[in-house]
Amino acid sequence: MRILLTSALAASTVAAMSLSACAPAATRAAAAAADGEKSVARCFRTDSVRNFRTDRQSDLYIRSLRDDVFQINTSGACWDLDSAVSIAVTPTLGGSDTVCVGDPVQIIVPNADPGRRTCRAFVTKSLTAEEVAALPDRARP
Repeated sequence: MRILLTSALAASTVAAMSLSACAPAATRAAAAAADGEKSVARCFRTDSVRNFRTDRQSDLYIRSLRDDVFQINTSGACWDLDSAVSIAVTPTLGGSDTVCVGDPVQIIVPNADPGRRTCRAFVTKSLTAEEVAALPDRARP
């Protein structure tokens, strides 16, 4: 009986600590909303990429169906990306089709040379409206 009570107490303590770990993020989000800051999306679904553009060989900018713009860095190893007509973004890890800032992804360039169609990349950041407006026209999705 004593072991069951101790286990229950330990489980409730862990649950309370887990919930309290989320509190600071929620507080920051509420403070940002109160200050009038627009929060930027942190994640997007890979099947919701509406448009893309490249800037140099290493930077890919994608626009989601929700009109969020993300920067993806390919470290310069993505052949034919700058001349691609279409691409696919797929998650490297997990079974979900949602990727977030910091996640590794694969970029598939269907019209690239055989053997060079897939390259590794990372979702670097989510851009604000001001950052999107500051991009050169050739890089703005």
